[in-house]
Amino acid sequence: AVLSAAWLHAGVLHILFNMMAVRQLAPVTEDLYGPGRMVIIYTAGAVLGFALSSFAGAYIPPLFVLRGGQFTVGASASIAGLIGAMLAYGHRTGSSAASSQANSYILMLAIYGFMLPGIDNYAHAGGFAGGYLAALALDPMKPERIDHIAIAVGCLALSIVSVVVSVLHGFQFLG
Repeated sequence: AVLSAAWLHAGVLHILFNMMAVRQLAPVTEDLYGPGRMVIIYTAGAVLGFALSSFAGAYIPPLFVLRGGQFTVGASASIAGLIGAMLAYGHRTGSSAASSQANSYILMLAIYGFMLPGIDNYAHAGGFAGGYLAALALDPMKPERIDHIAIAVGCLALSIVSVVVSVLHGFQFLG
């Protein structure tokens, strides 16, 4: 579920806004890290984001706008991971442009998280941390390697399997 949640959405508007954000952030992250590492960062954001959300939903009582999810979907944890990678790039390389852009996205994500009902702020926080930590491990100052591409293909394959399993599991609740 922590992997399939990033690929499933709760409606047309939800997927539209997530697609717009991915369209803005994925090419930038790919330029900074390479395509394989971008996929790894996206996946790390999803896994850590939805793991934190699930943990919070099970063990942490709701606090104002912080409530974990028993059921949560959307690409926003992965999107937050891409933002984390952009900030990590700024810190690693000294790029004030990357840091400034990342900080603008962080501010916008925080405002949305506090203003709109139903936003999974734990998923955003975990996704950001997952992307930031993965980006640190995948040093952008070094060239992308073939094993990064292999790991990215593995991430995509696991994502496909996870979505199929989640959809098949969901069929049992239809009737």
